[in-house]
Amino acid sequence: MEEDRIVTELFLERPSFKEVAKVAKALEVAGVKSIVMPPEDRSINTHLIVENADLPKIRPVLKKLGVNAMEKEVIIIRLENRPGTMADAAKKISDRGINLVYAFSVTMTPTLSYVLLGASDNKQALKALSE
Repeated sequence: MEEDRIVTELFLERPSFKEVAKVAKALEVAGVKSIVMPPEDRSINTHLIVENADLPKIRPVLKKLGVNAMEKEVIIIRLENRPGTMADAAKKISDRGINLVYAFSVTMTPTLSYVLLGASDNKQALKALSE
């Protein structure tokens, strides 16, 4: 998962660490790579990021595990972990007249953050980010 692109975010409602690990392992066995974006606060949702093309493999796995996950199509971008980078990305989108309706960020390393963005038009927003 290297370039910025449109993906699906799966919300797992307040799972334990063990439940998240079980889901991630089952997806891996099914040939699905995911990014786990755990919240700092374990009393809220965990986000799994998956490729849209993998959804036909993912849905049966989740059903078999009895896991209800809400799906949301979003843009994932990698940003340098420093003040202002998320604001700069949002400005590129807003300068095109595209409305951001969702944003979620997780610091993955001291120098890297993943940001999930939902826009009124994800394709155009992604295009704005690449220019």
